[in-house]
Amino acid sequence: MSVIFLSHRGESDDAPENTMRSFALAAERDSDGIELDIRLTADKQVICCHDADLQRVAGVPLVVADATLAQLREFYPVPLLSEALTVIRDKGMMQIEFKGDPALIPFARKVIDTFSDRRRLVISSFEKDTIARCADAFPDLRRVLLTDLEQEFGTFPTAEKVIDFLAPLRCGISFKATFAADKTFVGTLRRAGLPVVGWGVFNDELGLHLASIGVDAMTCNHAVALREKFRNIKEN
Repeated sequence: MSVIFLSHRGESDDAPENTMRSFALAAERDSDGIELDIRLTADKQVICCHDADLQRVAGVPLVVADATLAQLREFYPVPLLSEALTVIRDKGMMQIEFKGDPALIPFARKVIDTFSDRRRLVISSFEKDTIARCADAFPDLRRVLLTDLEQEFGTFPTAEKVIDFLAPLRCGISFKATFAADKTFVGTLRRAGLPVVGWGVFNDELGLHLASIGVDAMTCNHAVALREKFRNIKEN
């Protein structure tokens, strides 16, 4: 199985993160797919935004949960999740990270349920409670808990410990990229039927390592360029 290189918040090295521009650039470059973050606005719109406010991306401390879609768009072009889904209508994967209050889940479900090819969608969250609730809301979708395994366990754990840790959450794993992970670790998780994804690919060396040990997917700000680098190495 080929590794899936997901454009993190779109092709966010070259376009503003979590915008239709960054998503469209990923599509233009024929990315394997897109990773994005979703939050709920004050008027119950499911939008793509990583932070709880717009301070970092737009320089204004407007809190997403306290603002309407129209108010947010005065300062930053936040897309609706429904708009983002149109980018992968014909092909490509999408990993949807749930942010903020779990009250987001039923509103997101209404949007996600309009997308027909559910095999191309993956749900993720750093929050254990959220990912557990998503197992009930999206039982047919792949789901992964985002975590730094070394921080979670105090040291890099065995695959068996991770399998036991994930069992009550009914999901797979998206772990922070690290050279501590190897083929045996990934292979054991995959044989247990768990999706295995990597995040925090802050340099090409880490990304190429994850690809070489057989993760299902990874998120990267320049996913298309890293994919081409990995393919060139394999061919040579």
